[in-house]
Amino acid sequence: MHLPELRSVDLGGPVAYRTWEGPADTAFVLVHGLGASHLSWVQVAEGLSGLGRVVALDLPGFGASPLAGRGAGLMDQRRLLSDVLGWVGDSRVVLCGNSMGGATSILQAAVEPLSVDGIVLTNSVFPWRLGAIPHPLVLAAFGVYATPRLGEAAVSWRVREMDPDQLVRLSLRVLAADPRSIPDDVVQLLVDLTSERRNDPDVARAFIAAARSMLRLGRRPRVSRRALEHVSCPVLLLHGRRDRLVPAAFAEAELARHPAWRGRFFNDLGHIPQMEAPGRWLAEVADWFADAYD
Repeated sequence: MHLPELRSVDLGGPVAYRTWEGPADTAFVLVHGLGASHLSWVQVAEGLSGLGRVVALDLPGFGASPLAGRGAGLMDQRRLLSDVLGWVGDSRVVLCGNSMGGATSILQAAVEPLSVDGIVLTNSVFPWRLGAIPHPLVLAAFGVYATPRLGEAAVSWRVREMDPDQLVRLSLRVLAADPRSIPDDVVQLLVDLTSERRNDPDVARAFIAAARSMLRLGRRPRVSRRALEHVSCPVLLLHGRRDRLVPAAFAEAELARHPAWRGRFFNDLGHIPQMEAPGRWLAEVADWFADAYD
């Protein structure tokens, strides 16, 4: 796996990123989920570069991007993403968002529609629907995150006291349908990053701020609905049916509301299809891209 140099650009503060060069007429900007980093995309970035330039970034407070006085809530992320798109340039822009990164991409497309030419939503956050709920352990965890002081203490303890290898493997057990599908070299990259950041106070601050921002958005379904209805660009929705965090029923309901969107469900995958089955993820994106833009 080829990893380009990790670089940083000043956009109101340092933003870490890696770039895979590709055809200049399209830029794919990859936006990670809660508690993740640009490493969520390293298995698909090189293949995706056959379609365009690829920029995988770390949002402030995540990965190698410090908070540096910036917020980590969804609208803070949206403003940062707008700055990233301005820095990327005038090429066609396709946002690829996983989980929380999907919500951030939706907000960007709704607020500044001219800045986005397409979105790939991979197990994105969506409004809840009756008859489906996340896994009980996920609900319990977000209940802790929502509680003042307790949330900060729990996340700080987890990052500081748990063995990085144990923490990464526990997270993958929740995120992936089969954690054995994640290659050892990718797991080691995640472990190394976790080790580097275990004493960084930004980790807990950014995680809790982003988690609570998503919870606030969840309590305001009209805002979520208004944002989704203002997305006018082509959309590809990809979702693993064995997702413990965002039930597939949420994605199915959203797809039914938007007949112009293309959707594909993976029966055997979980919350991170781009890591569990990168070849299949790439094939779906390439087919959609060819139909949407060629």
